[in-house]
Amino acid sequence: MRRTDDMGLTFFSLRRPVTLAMVSVSVILLGSVSLLKLPLEFLPQLEFPYIAVYIPYQNGLPTENEREIVRPIEEVLATLGGVREIRSYSDAGAVEVGVEFDWGRDVNLLRMEVKERIDQIRGNLPADIRQILLLTFNSNDIPIIEGRVSAKGRDLSESWDLLDQKIIAPLQRIPGVGRVNIDGVNPTQVSVYLLFDKIMEHNVDVGLLFARLEAANVELTVGRVTDDGLRYDVRTVSGLDRVEDLKELPINDAGLRLKDVAEVLYGAPALSYGRVLNQEPAIAFWIQKASGYNTVQVCRAVNQELERINHDPALEGISSFAFFNQADQITGSLRSLLQAGILGSLMAVVILYLFLRRLSMTLVVSVAIPISILGTAVYLFLTGGSLNVLSMMGLMLGVGMLVDNAVVVLESIHRRQHLGATPVAAAARGTREVGRAIVASTLTTIIVFAPVFLSKADQMTVWLSEVGVTISVTLVFSLLVSLTIIPALSVRMTRPGKGRIRDARWLVWLRERYLRVLRWTALRHPLTTAFVIMPVVLGLTGAAIKITNFKPDVEGEEGFRRNSLRVGLEYSDPVDKHVSRSCLQKALEYLEGRRAELAVKDIYAWYGADGAAVILFFEDGVADEDFFRATREGLRADLPEQAGVRYRFGGDEGQDSGAKTFSVTISGEETEFLESFVAEAKRRLATVDGVSDLRSDHEGGKSEIQVRVDGRQAGRFGISARDVSQIMTLTYRGVLLPRLRTGDKEIDMIVSLYPDDTESLENLALLTVSSMNGQPVQLGQVADFVFGHSPERIFRRDQRSGITISGTYEGDKLNDALDRIRPLLEGMELPLGYDWNFGSEIERSRQQQSQMGVNMLLALACVFFVMAGLFESLIYPLVVMGTVPFASLGVFWLMMATGTPFNLMAMIGIVILIGVVVNNGIVLIDHINNRRRGGQELDDALVEACAERLRPILMTAGTTILGLLPLAVSDGANVGGAAYYPMARAISGGLASGTLLTLLVLPTYYRLTTLWVSQIADGWSKWSQYRADRAVSGSGGAWDDEY
Repeated sequence: MRRTDDMGLTFFSLRRPVTLAMVSVSVILLGSVSLLKLPLEFLPQLEFPYIAVYIPYQNGLPTENEREIVRPIEEVLATLGGVREIRSYSDAGAVEVGVEFDWGRDVNLLRMEVKERIDQIRGNLPADIRQILLLTFNSNDIPIIEGRVSAKGRDLSESWDLLDQKIIAPLQRIPGVGRVNIDGVNPTQVSVYLLFDKIMEHNVDVGLLFARLEAANVELTVGRVTDDGLRYDVRTVSGLDRVEDLKELPINDAGLRLKDVAEVLYGAPALSYGRVLNQEPAIAFWIQKASGYNTVQVCRAVNQELERINHDPALEGISSFAFFNQADQITGSLRSLLQAGILGSLMAVVILYLFLRRLSMTLVVSVAIPISILGTAVYLFLTGGSLNVLSMMGLMLGVGMLVDNAVVVLESIHRRQHLGATPVAAAARGTREVGRAIVASTLTTIIVFAPVFLSKADQMTVWLSEVGVTISVTLVFSLLVSLTIIPALSVRMTRPGKGRIRDARWLVWLRERYLRVLRWTALRHPLTTAFVIMPVVLGLTGAAIKITNFKPDVEGEEGFRRNSLRVGLEYSDPVDKHVSRSCLQKALEYLEGRRAELAVKDIYAWYGADGAAVILFFEDGVADEDFFRATREGLRADLPEQAGVRYRFGGDEGQDSGAKTFSVTISGEETEFLESFVAEAKRRLATVDGVSDLRSDHEGGKSEIQVRVDGRQAGRFGISARDVSQIMTLTYRGVLLPRLRTGDKEIDMIVSLYPDDTESLENLALLTVSSMNGQPVQLGQVADFVFGHSPERIFRRDQRSGITISGTYEGDKLNDALDRIRPLLEGMELPLGYDWNFGSEIERSRQQQSQMGVNMLLALACVFFVMAGLFESLIYPLVVMGTVPFASLGVFWLMMATGTPFNLMAMIGIVILIGVVVNNGIVLIDHINNRRRGGQELDDALVEACAERLRPILMTAGTTILGLLPLAVSDGANVGGAAYYPMARAISGGLASGTLLTLLVLPTYYRLTTLWVSQIADGWSKWSQYRADRAVSGSGGAWDDEY
């Protein structure tokens, strides 16, 4: 027996069994340890190429903030290299400018570049900006736990100190907790409320008052002194240690004190909003994890601490509710993986036993599953990976394919044993016979991910690469197992004289019927099969696709599974938080009465002057698409009617509505001009059947008073517009002064007008500004006051203003709605420089689907290249590629019969299917070629090769399909809360039809192609010989004539 290069691994395994055993045990041992040490994460560690410039700027006007802050920052950041998109918003409390860069850029370097650009224009931004934050985002920023804290009969909005000491601090001390965030309660602070009447009575210069307050609470290190050879730092210390000291602070030379013109309060400022959980006041909290810690362990530690906190006597009556816990997502994913893996593996083992009828050989093949998974665990551990929802999905998809190579190798060895070969000879020759084919089939499965790695990087390709790498590594290990462990074990587990095993009766019967059909299709009527039957089948399928409008849906159900429904309350007129609470209470009382009927577990709500919302959290396992539709219809009809109140399902962009959502953005240079176009667009959208809950992000704007400075009059007093703006900022917006040190802690100190005094327009006009000679001048003398309306928030994209209209669609496919919306909006007459487009999420989804289409074509090309190298032919790879349209039949009919959405997940499944479905064709044609090289005639080689490869092809297809069955049979099968059953069904349906037609039709195409190539080659040979004879004849005649 001669050793060849491509059989080195197999000969090594047969000759060095002890070494092979030690390597195998090492992989098992290291893999087991790696599995225990691999961190459990929700998503892989990923740094998003996105930097946000966030500027808190309280009580400013959105239009003013857009003009003075957002636009200058956008212009300077647009000069950076590699900018993909710039998005921004400005409202009355803050502005944010977010820059998305190309993937692969160093975020730390980008952060430095952004900081440099901001520093260049810092002097052009408003002087009262106190803080500019640069925010970056990675997967660790996703909260690991989100929840609410409520107290029975007790409002926690003024209990910051208690919550800080008893909840925030203990949670923050847990190893692995990066940050504990809380909302709905303000920290304790010192609020200095200036009394307008007292200021007017004492003729107080507000600007000088702020300056004195700031100077009185400053601590500075002024230098060092030396005394008797010892050096000491010298530091000025503020004399303000208590709130009482602050009240007694002199504010002018006449002895006037702060308490004479202001009310000084110590405590939490009042909130303009509130939260309610199950009819009790509540606050929100969310926890972020520190890098490098195991998410599940941190979440468990947090849950244990929350349980201890709930039993703390100091917190009696206070309870917590976590509606999102990454540990539940991760452990649920692991549970799904284990269930699918175990069930799929058992089904695969049953299939193997049915075909092999020998427990020992079945166990040999089954070895490939655990060793491949453990080997992949070693790889993930050594490369710093983790067990996350994406790597788990890769393992789940690979379960059914892990035994494919082992099945082909073992069946080949089994057939050699049938022929009477010794166990060692059967192992060596059987593995060598199929070695090239299984290497090629493994490469075709892996190579389909190459376009993903090479395509333009974005979030989808980065995450899909994680899946591809996991599947690829797993299959490489299964290939190594097939070439080494399987031959070695087949020798040890086959006793002399027991090599010949009869096939099961049903398999013999199936083979006979198959060969009878094969002779009819491939030998007797090949033209009818190739050019009549198959075109008719493909044509009927194409017609069915056209009739059923079967095409990709931009939304489908690839998003995360939802278990909640959001109902918003929108007010036609401005209200305060007390009126908002009253309106919300009526809705809550109705929902509480239907809690059991709607299977509601918890009811969470919030309210404020801008609106209110209720989120219903349902019991596990009850919320599907039909449930959401029925619940929305029922609530729309039965929620209590209230004057000036409109109910709307979903958030600002339709999320948490349980329905399909869409958005339309109208963009242009000036925000003011967009509102009229938005009104017309909403009117047109409302005419589309199934469209509801329309809302633009400019609704709910605020009434405002615009202070317009009279330049000529102000100039007479030496007052500038900036002076007016600064004094209004000091009094109305409020100013954060240096923190006040009280005992062992520091607290914020904020100075502003008393809230009730800010509601009077007369007070605004009487506000004084210092002239150039120091005399007070009333604001009404230098400015006019105009009533206007300001949008609640202004959005911009790529330096253009935009207003987005969002809504929900109750139909089956969102694409149907978009197809009806497009002509309606295209009929709008927009001026030059203004346009519309579907929202960024829909555009991004369509780009991803377009990219997936390109990836499919590239995957086909890559598979062709691999097969061309295997067959050393350009013809036979084209024959094998015929299995791809065969597979498309199964994809369509299975998805249509089961009502499966053809979404992005299904398209990913088709990409994987391209690499898998050709494997049977490779194994079949390679064996036919081997027999022909051995001297057999075409027809005999074709029939015998098909008969011999029937069993391994059925086994590999059966194990793969059954391995995916747990994922495909249930709509609820998910990993990390995302529905992956469309992917599993696309692979299973395509592989089933591809396998069937590979066995029945592919031999026909192979035979016809071979005959035609042979005829063409014979014809070309005869023509070449004819031309050569003519050339020889012609040259001989010329010679004779000359001589």
